[in-house]
Amino acid sequence: MSKYQHLAVTVTTVERCVLNLDQVKQVIIPTKSGVITVLPNHAPLTVVLDVGELAITGNAEVFHLFIGGGVGQITGEKVEILAHQAERTENLDAAKIEEAKRRAEQLLSEKPVDVDLARVEASLRREVAKLKLIQKNKTQL
Repeated sequence: MSKYQHLAVTVTTVERCVLNLDQVKQVIIPTKSGVITVLPNHAPLTVVLDVGELAITGNAEVFHLFIGGGVGQITGEKVEILAHQAERTENLDAAKIEEAKRRAEQLLSEKPVDVDLARVEASLRREVAKLKLIQKNKTQL
């Protein structure tokens, strides 16, 4: 018989705790090595988070969050996510994201010498991932 029946999951950023749940059945995590699924009794693991969707399945609800990189610590009973950015999907503002995307695209096309283009590319990647997550969740409703 399995030692643990559920996971405890905490998602935090430097500013705040975004989500803290017990009784979690499954966590799907975007990592730099690919997407992984974590179930209770998972082998201990530390992962580098990629930009993308973090999906957490509880007893009666699935929580979708945008994750903007960070690290994750996994044990058989717990998943701790420390993210550079983390936001629940329902809190994402599509209009603001579209504007940030447009500004990043404009900077990349103009290529000003006083702008760190690698940071602009990373920002564009985050905004595109947020928009995809918003669209995905609209189609699932």
